[in-house]
Amino acid sequence: MGLSTKMTTRFLAYFFVFYTVLLVVSIGLIAYFVYDAMDSNSYTDIRKLDAFELESDFKKDSNGTYHLSQDLIDSARENNGLIQLVNKNGKVLASSENNSDCCQSYTIAEFVNMTKTKEAFVWDQGKGLFIVFIEKHPATQLLSLIVQGNYEYLSDDIKKKLNEADATFEIYSPEGRREQIVFGPSKKALSGIEILASTHNYSERKEVVAAGLLENGTVAVVRVNNSNYNPFEPALIDGLKKFGIGLLLFHLILFFFTILFSFWIGTRFGRPVLYFLKRIEKLAKQDYKPLDDRKLRNLKTGRLKRKYRVYENIDQSLSELAHTLEANERKIKQTEKLREDWITGLSHDLKTPLSSIFGYSTMIASDEYDWSDTEIKGFAKTMQEKSTYMNALIEDLTYTYQLKNNAITLNKVDVNLLEFVEMYVSNVVVWKDLQKPQGSISSQVSIDPKLFERVLDNLVGNAIKHTPEGTKVILKVQQKEGIVQLTIQDEGKGIPKEELENLFNRYYRGTNTTTETSGTGLGLAIAKQLVEAHDGNIFVESDGNGTNVTITLPSNNANTN
Repeated sequence: MGLSTKMTTRFLAYFFVFYTVLLVVSIGLIAYFVYDAMDSNSYTDIRKLDAFELESDFKKDSNGTYHLSQDLIDSARENNGLIQLVNKNGKVLASSENNSDCCQSYTIAEFVNMTKTKEAFVWDQGKGLFIVFIEKHPATQLLSLIVQGNYEYLSDDIKKKLNEADATFEIYSPEGRREQIVFGPSKKALSGIEILASTHNYSERKEVVAAGLLENGTVAVVRVNNSNYNPFEPALIDGLKKFGIGLLLFHLILFFFTILFSFWIGTRFGRPVLYFLKRIEKLAKQDYKPLDDRKLRNLKTGRLKRKYRVYENIDQSLSELAHTLEANERKIKQTEKLREDWITGLSHDLKTPLSSIFGYSTMIASDEYDWSDTEIKGFAKTMQEKSTYMNALIEDLTYTYQLKNNAITLNKVDVNLLEFVEMYVSNVVVWKDLQKPQGSISSQVSIDPKLFERVLDNLVGNAIKHTPEGTKVILKVQQKEGIVQLTIQDEGKGIPKEELENLFNRYYRGTNTTTETSGTGLGLAIAKQLVEAHDGNIFVESDGNGTNVTITLPSNNANTN
């Protein structure tokens, strides 16, 4: 999984958590305010219910008896009334008061009377069944008792009931003028329309008013405070206030949670970024040691902690970069040292023959000595040898740079490498210790014969030159899968390890330049470059029993063994 995918997945996970927490908080707040609203306004005005809301509030048992739900019975009692299930014939099938003195069957006259008094509320439930709510408020009941008795002289029992209900009994003239407050506290007189209005919108009435016509033509009015008074406007205002408080609370929680979540995200993603920036700054200062951040790394394993594993690829890349930069810095320093050593050696290689040429030419030009022809020829021969060496050195230097810049054109031909090496050995008669080549007969390769001869000259000549006289040098050709391998093996004392690592470096000279002028010191570097120009490889193995120089070239055989 790539870094981009890991980061995307991690951010999605974080914000899913963020959204889940907000969702839970939101649901919690909504549930709280709904519960608070229901708790503060548990009263339900049964008069405002629709028929479908009562469908599940009655059922018929196996005996054919109907029963009302307890919720419906409780609601009827809260509304100071009686709830009944009645069929179309007026028969009461179920009632909220089983011991009610109400009729078990209603006549049409009773229904008409209920219509006049507006005490009954009816809901058609279909199949000839009706739910009837009959309002039986204390005001109505008290008024009935007063009308039936002597309203001018209230009995102690009626006064007691009026006092328990905190009711007021008043007498109004037919014209609507209040004539007397018979019982209860003094309240503002009502008008006729106010008496009529008080019979509607039960929950919005501050007081329940029951009015009846007396025998003398006056109007008896009983007024009782409505315990279920719940007007819409105050409830709406209270609801809006609670909604505003809830909205403010939600945004405060959202604000603080966003700050905390942002701080957490910043810490989770910011700390690693700061850590990597510090590492980059250290790399810029050539300090390649990793930072010791215990909050970021596991001390036992050295790996990033689990919550920071998304950055593991970056950390690994920086570690590899630090290792590469450190290795490159060592190589640069080593190369600079080799360059300085090579320039020193090269300067010495040039100065030595130049000194000889300058010395002999000075001697020849001097008038103080009379040199013989033989001596002059000896001087000239030495000067010629030194000039030839210097010319070869310059040519080899130029050749190495041409090879490096791919300025040498190879004229490849298909040859049998074993036959080519055998012919090379047979033509080199000056190297008596060079043995007959061994190996695979079918070893076809594409090489530039002239340039490859130079490779053999340098490698074989180097093996013979640096091994004691009489030591064998063997050439072996082997056919392998996809390649042909040529090994030049000697039985000399081997090459020291420090020289082996830099053997093919043109900036390195392992031999003492003051003791040998038969070579330029660039032969092995040229050999390596020529082998690589043939798409091959060269490597060296050496110990106290000898040295093996191995060349691998692509095989041209259709079927390799």
